[in-house]
Amino acid sequence: MLDWLRGIPGVQIERFGAAWAPVNPDEPELDFQNRLIGLYPEDAGQLDAILAYYREAGVRPWFELPPAHDFERLSGPLVAAGARPIAFHTVLYGEPEPFEADARVREIGRDEAGVFASVLLRGHGVPDDVPRSHVARWAENPTARLFLAEVEGVPAAAGALVLGEVANLANASTLAEFRGRGLQSALIRARISAAAAAGSVLVCSGAAWASQSQRNLERAGLRIAYTKTVWRLRP
Repeated sequence: MLDWLRGIPGVQIERFGAAWAPVNPDEPELDFQNRLIGLYPEDAGQLDAILAYYREAGVRPWFELPPAHDFERLSGPLVAAGARPIAFHTVLYGEPEPFEADARVREIGRDEAGVFASVLLRGHGVPDDVPRSHVARWAENPTARLFLAEVEGVPAAAGALVLGEVANLANASTLAEFRGRGLQSALIRARISAAAAAGSVLVCSGAAWASQSQRNLERAGLRIAYTKTVWRLRP
């Protein structure tokens, strides 16, 4: 995630204890570019500095807080600062295993990174005039594998895999006109199979709580590790 963010124009990243704080004053309503990562109760003393950092940038940040002992050490000061929980995000994991190949899904190389980026961002509702280069550059990451799902030869969905001992189903989306055809499930199975072939011990992913994406991941054999609370400062 940090490697991706560092390639996005306008994004600045600072570290506070174990937490990373990306911010993009030019895009204050893009959550993933203004979302604090890795804040735990032991770094509650960093909260004043974190809030000042985002205030100076003119951004109301998001906080994804995993379950932790002494959680009130974070939640209390956040409430006092004017933050509130707004959503939940589920993290899932499982042991990778091969699935039967789906002819609609294929792994792509650098030559199709632009197509991958366009499909992924359009599937997330990002306007076509927004630059795609920060996603296309995923193809340059030696641990990243990119996949496209096609319907009658037309690119319809995209998904990324980041390999490692714990592989990550990092991001995926389907174009609106192709939803409801099982393409996300096909991409999930293809990436889990690739992780198994690469020797990953575990595979993980995340999804909005109780969403269709979570159900797709559970049908592929992943199970819930924990659920984060998502907080944001009030206007």
